Amino acid sequence: MYERVKQLGQASLAFILLFSVTVNSQQRSSAPQGQQHYQKGLELLKKGDLDGSIEAFKKAILLRPNEAEAHYYLGYALGIKGQLADAIVELEKAISLNPELGEAHYYLGAARWFSKDVDGAIAALRTAVRLMPRHANAHYHLGLALQKKGDSQAAIAELKIAIELAPEMAEAQHALGLSLQQEDELDEAIDAFRAAIKLRPNMLRAYNDLGLALMQKRDPDGAIAAFSEAIKLDSGNMVAQLNLGMVLIQKGDYAAAVDQYRRIIVQAPDSAEAHYNLGLALKQKDELAGAEVELRKAIELQPRLHEAHYMLGILLTQQSKLEDAAAALRRAIDVKPDYPEAHFALGTVMQQQGNFAGAVAALRQALRYAPNAPEIHNALGTALRQTGDIESARVEFQEAARLNKTK
Repeated sequence: MYERVKQLGQASLAFILLFSVTVNSQQRSSAPQGQQHYQKGLELLKKGDLDGSIEAFKKAILLRPNEAEAHYYLGYALGIKGQLADAIVELEKAISLNPELGEAHYYLGAARWFSKDVDGAIAALRTAVRLMPRHANAHYHLGLALQKKGDSQAAIAELKIAIELAPEMAEAQHALGLSLQQEDELDEAIDAFRAAIKLRPNMLRAYNDLGLALMQKRDPDGAIAAFSEAIKLDSGNMVAQLNLGMVLIQKGDYAAAVDQYRRIIVQAPDSAEAHYNLGLALKQKDELAGAEVELRKAIELQPRLHEAHYMLGILLTQQSKLEDAAAALRRAIDVKPDYPEAHFALGTVMQQQGNFAGAVAALRQALRYAPNAPEIHNALGTALRQTGDIESARVEFQEAARLNKTK
């Protein structure tokens, strides 16, 4: 609907504008006064003269303030201009005058969505699809809003309706893939991403998301192909390039991953993520000195990159640099207090240092955020036994055994 259309990947603004005006331009104001301004507003809106149409609709409303469609079209034009607060006011006024005006509910939902009012968007779009059950865009945008809200199952239902009504809507296929991926329905998600690509072969983000879904499916070759296609479409796309490096790590082709990240760093030397991932790849190649350099560079560029602090701590632990490792892990925890892996790693470092009471405290913290991790219970049991608390240790070992059996 509005100028920020690309954020949602929706149908083109030109199509939506043409669609709305074509559907409604035959409707006429019943009021004799203001009719001329109203019709002029419609004509200017069809021509794309937003300022002119806004002025005309305002004049029509001054002469006839209770004309629902004049408020609707004024809200619509204001929305296209990005004046969302004013658009919402006009669309709400239109609905108060004519609650059955389905298009007004639809564009009110869009305006609220772009205003980051997800709940308000859902409420308006639910009304829109009730009034216009065959409005594919309304179902699509309701699906997006539900997806944002975290209700993936409801989003899937709405997006499937949108696709049934408009099979050519590549954006709906892509959004459906994302919701299915959130539900770990990977085969269906992959099919949806591929359907989006078939409909729109230059849809770069669909190739990226297809690659990620294939990575989750443990199909590195398929993911490599998807990311490579994305890079063909846009050789400078950093997301696809970084993802390609990650899937090379997943495949175990660490040399190729190192080469990939070094190419990225030539293009973007200040990419903390590229330095971090290069550090991971070098670590996998047992090039620990080089890995440490890259991890420290990532931290220098992005001090709050908690993964880099954590991985540096792991790397230093492997080199028996326990004091430095503990310091790096504590920095990871400072950045992300609810980081169970960092608490767990810190506990194991403290055990190696002989600080068993400290290890117990760190491992208990780890369990606060990952209570069902049997390896943490087991490590805590060992640390408790080292402090002499045999009974508590026995409880932890039993819990670790129970969780392992459940798994």
